[in-house]
Amino acid sequence: MGGGLSGSMPLSAATADNIIVKNYLDGIPIPLNETIFTGYNLFVCAAILILVPILATYMVPKNPKTVDPALLAEEPSFQKKLPKDAPPALKMEESVILAYTIVVVGVVYLGNHFYEKGIAGLDINTVNLIFVVIGLALHKTPMAYMRAISSAAKSTAGILVQFPFYAAIALMMEHSGLGGIITDWFVDVSNKETFPVLTFFSSAAINFAVPSGGGHWVIQGPFIIEAAKSLGADVGKATMAIAYGEQWANMAQPFWALPALAIAGLGVRDIMGYCITALIFTVPIFVIGLYFF
Repeated sequence: MGGGLSGSMPLSAATADNIIVKNYLDGIPIPLNETIFTGYNLFVCAAILILVPILATYMVPKNPKTVDPALLAEEPSFQKKLPKDAPPALKMEESVILAYTIVVVGVVYLGNHFYEKGIAGLDINTVNLIFVVIGLALHKTPMAYMRAISSAAKSTAGILVQFPFYAAIALMMEHSGLGGIITDWFVDVSNKETFPVLTFFSSAAINFAVPSGGGHWVIQGPFIIEAAKSLGADVGKATMAIAYGEQWANMAQPFWALPALAIAGLGVRDIMGYCITALIFTVPIFVIGLYFF
């Protein structure tokens, strides 16, 4: 979810060494209390979490398709038993002690980091470290964790390949002057109050070409930030408007659901009607959050 703790755009904007923060925000990151931990974002997230499940109950068909429970069974343990005569290097890879040593070091570092910086210390780097620490703790050995990552990463190969192309698109927009033209257009047709809503819809349109939060931020972030600064608009809210638009438009092209659909033996057409209904239903939630708060 774009407005959640794992939202790539607000986390990137809160990271001091992020390229957009360096080049367009004078190296001053946008703290999370101006993006994720704001009243409008709490309203948007709460409204979606409460209302969309209620909507879903009314969309349940009379004769729903059923999924074989075996397809949804949990993965077997990624841990591996070693013979007694296994070499030391192999024993270290499968060592619970090594994994939990790393976990303890990570927890101590994070505790000290947040003690010194508070919530302002939460950025994309610390969130990544938190996930690594939790992953190691749950999988118990370094190699079990790596096997789980290898298994899960198979469905993300296409996304990984896309990112170099996003960088190329961003470079072309910057050097061709297209980014400046788009910035000027936003300044001309927007005011301080309407800018976040227009940013939301423009982000949704761009998402059809760049359906990824990280790549989307690299491409649209620069000219939206420049336009927000020119209008005197809230840069944090502008960042969240990009995140919301990307999140909202994903309902119209649910590539995020492909792994689950493959497991369940379903096709995109089986869920598209529900996704479009959710897309239409949530428009007022985003607009209210961005305009009236």
